[in-house]
Amino acid sequence: MRARCWVQTGPEAVTAAEALAAFHSAHGLPPDGGSGARRWNIVLGPLRVPVPNFSWRSQALPVHDLHHLLTGYPCTPTGEFEMAAWEFAAGRYPHACATAFCLPLVGFGSLLRPRRTCAAFLRGRASRTLYERGLTAEVLQTSVAQLRVAHVAADPRQALAADRLAYAGWVLASWAWIAAPFALLAALVVA
Repeated sequence: MRARCWVQTGPEAVTAAEALAAFHSAHGLPPDGGSGARRWNIVLGPLRVPVPNFSWRSQALPVHDLHHLLTGYPCTPTGEFEMAAWEFAAGRYPHACATAFCLPLVGFGSLLRPRRTCAAFLRGRASRTLYERGLTAEVLQTSVAQLRVAHVAADPRQALAADRLAYAGWVLASWAWIAAPFALLAALVVA
């Protein structure tokens, strides 16, 4: 069960590759974290929905897992809300389907865990993701501590007006995306 992310490996000198290997092992995942699997499950309480492991997901997943290790956000619903907000602010995975898939997490986080989701977004505004760089051999051999210092702000920064507007924009976009299918269905029923 992926109830919580494994965050610490012991000494901060552990490399990203070692941290990811320990993270995957601690969660009962294969060495690649499941990025090579044909399918994966979205778990909603007792409901398990099998979904194809799209190429954009399999490419983003190892970096996303490393982001959990660097930020300390757990692999819980709240942690995924925080991670989505952080990644949208710090630099999301550059694929339209990844954006469409993860955007609702920002909206749900704004409703269910508003302070934590907003704080993660503000922290992300002062951070940068590894999506652009990727998991190169250099990144994998860099210590978790060095990557954390280079990519993750220690604390959420004081919110500027631009930060609040950016957060509000992503929250509104999220809720519009969530509402779109219902609006389309209502339009079809009324027509």
